[in-house]
Amino acid sequence: MIRFDNHAFKGLDESLQQLHGLITTMGDGTQQLVALLAATLDSADEATFAEAKAIDKTVNDAQMQVDSAVAAIINKFNIAGEDLRFVLGAVKIAATLERAADKVKNCTKRLSRVSHPMDSAVRDELVAAIGALAQMLPLATQQILDYTPEVSQALLAHGATVQQAYRNILVRLHAHQSPADDETHLLLIAKNIEQTADLAVEMMKICHMVHFATKYDKHAQ
Repeated sequence: MIRFDNHAFKGLDESLQQLHGLITTMGDGTQQLVALLAATLDSADEATFAEAKAIDKTVNDAQMQVDSAVAAIINKFNIAGEDLRFVLGAVKIAATLERAADKVKNCTKRLSRVSHPMDSAVRDELVAAIGALAQMLPLATQQILDYTPEVSQALLAHGATVQQAYRNILVRLHAHQSPADDETHLLLIAKNIEQTADLAVEMMKICHMVHFATKYDKHAQ
């Protein structure tokens, strides 16, 4: 478990706490975007997309602050071991969250352009995928300070739900006649959700490296 109250230099504790706080802000913002996506599945419009862009901006701003905080820590303190892995891992996690937020924001944009009501079977699969993704992001960020194999297994189980929903949507779109524009938007929405789930898994793997200094191996769990 990573702690921020056990260093010889109080300033280092405070700097690491600040860095973790920025990552938390990014995680919260990304989760807000997923919640917005779920809430507007049937009524997305340009106003919804504007709200998504505003949330995404807070995530982007926090990422820039992460980069600055990491540079300041490395320049000011002589860190090693788990502290160094945490600081370097924060850069990777921030980049991963920024990409995830951007993909979910783009889903909201495309939802605002889909004809409603959408095909009920596709909608049901999107509900399942978004619901699973909403569970994955908190589990991934939970692993930053205190990694547990059980949490990773739960995250991967939700990821499997997203993958299955994506495959089901592909089959449905192939078999069902819909306007070409709608099919394109729905396909890319499903793909972005699937890629965001992959990013949540990538975050978990980064956390594993931070805690254990080894790559994640599902067979070793």
